[in-house]
Amino acid sequence: SDHARGFSGPVDPAAAVPGARGGLRRLEAARLAASQRVREDQNELINAVAAHFGTVTRNQAPPSGVGARRHVPTSNQQIARIRKKTVDSIHALHALTWDVSIRRASVFSQALGIAITSYLSHVSDAAKMVPSMGGGGGWPEVWKRHGFLVTFEGLLSAAGKELGMIEDASVGVAMLRMVSVVFLPDGAASATQQTRTPIPHSPYLRWLNLIPSGVGSSTQYRLEIGIDQGYFNQRIPATLRNGSAVRFYPVLFQMGVDIRQWGANAAAGAKNQVAGAGGQQQLSRRSSTFDDNDAATTPTEVGDSDGGLLLDDEDDDVGVADNDVLIALNLEGFRKMNAYSHTIMPSSAGPTIAQSWEQTMLIQQQQQQIPVHSAVAKLNECIRSSAGKMEHGVLDEAATVAAKLGGGAAIFCKSGKDRTAMQVTHKQAQFLNRYLSGSLAGRDDDVSPSKVFADATMMRIYGTRLPICEKNVGQAMYAFNSLQRKFMPDPLKPPPSTLAGFLKGGKVFSREGGIES
Repeated sequence: SDHARGFSGPVDPAAAVPGARGGLRRLEAARLAASQRVREDQNELINAVAAHFGTVTRNQAPPSGVGARRHVPTSNQQIARIRKKTVDSIHALHALTWDVSIRRASVFSQALGIAITSYLSHVSDAAKMVPSMGGGGGWPEVWKRHGFLVTFEGLLSAAGKELGMIEDASVGVAMLRMVSVVFLPDGAASATQQTRTPIPHSPYLRWLNLIPSGVGSSTQYRLEIGIDQGYFNQRIPATLRNGSAVRFYPVLFQMGVDIRQWGANAAAGAKNQVAGAGGQQQLSRRSSTFDDNDAATTPTEVGDSDGGLLLDDEDDDVGVADNDVLIALNLEGFRKMNAYSHTIMPSSAGPTIAQSWEQTMLIQQQQQQIPVHSAVAKLNECIRSSAGKMEHGVLDEAATVAAKLGGGAAIFCKSGKDRTAMQVTHKQAQFLNRYLSGSLAGRDDDVSPSKVFADATMMRIYGTRLPICEKNVGQAMYAFNSLQRKFMPDPLKPPPSTLAGFLKGGKVFSREGGIES
């Protein structure tokens, strides 16, 4: 909750920086502006003091035997004002730096926990250790040389606080590139033994140790994981022993899949149509019913044929929607995944294109293009066609490509129990049908969408997802109502019998008694 409140502004209102609100990308941009403001104020103060002493030196000579005065009298109101302004700007910079540091630590720790869990699950998968997969040395050789691909599938909307969460996720995911993972057998001597943290209740993992090095942008982390000696000898491949470090290759894709994103898309489409018509009179007429704020919020109270109502969480989605951020993030993720595909699966029809994660970022800044690899061609089509609409295929295809490239995938939304449940059960049903049809390496074309949806529906009703909701909010229901369900992509629509509808005390998705999705 503290994290969510941070999207409304800094922790210390007294040290507020103009514009310093929202997610980490905006906060870091505001911090750069605050740093520039400090330099300007300091230079102004230095010039004012120098001018003061220059004036004193010209106008009066010190008495015989008395040195020149080296202080500014308190009566100088101009310098006092500039000094106060400089002190205030420094305090604001420090407060904002603290907020950014805390936020980065929060999102980094969460992203790291998810990424290492995904990596460990792949190392534990005997099928991934087959030498014929991913090259001569198997997938472990690919991971050692090029990094472990971990794909994050976000289900957040580009509006309100969720836009800030998207920004935080993008920074936290990018920070994973600083981490290298090393497996060590339990009992192995190390110069850092004193800083190891025990892992209780695990049959195979004994301890871990996060060792930082470097400062600023050159900071790197070496994550050592102590593994039971027997398990280490039996299951850890030779490629990942003897201190071999594997870096993460993090990629993020985002796609809003709820009524808020639909509203944002509809508002953007309406504005584009009006702008295209060039009718200023028409624009002023329509702005009274649907403006930028409408893109970030849904109607306060909307009815439907089933009697369901939507009463959005108070001020939860206040703000202007930014649909462009989804396209930008997905294109950024595509470039990284495209480069990874070229690196580990060079195309025989074209030149060899081997690029690191950092080189991909540099090429993106220089607005250069590299050929689209065949493995990500469909993903590229989904992203290009996703402007102004909810294209669930972006997330679906990203996860499929990640699996083909030997990487892991993680799904998240705001609460991790409703939209996440819909996507997780969809992917589970998809995997099940691919397995039964003998086409695990195939695509959605190899299985029946209706069969996948039917199996996902069974999992959503009788699987583990409803108990997770009950443990979180006290009710075994998904935090959707019938109106919200209508605007979700077809593969993610929850069963009608599982919808929350009216909640505690008749409150519907309100701050006083509702539950959030």
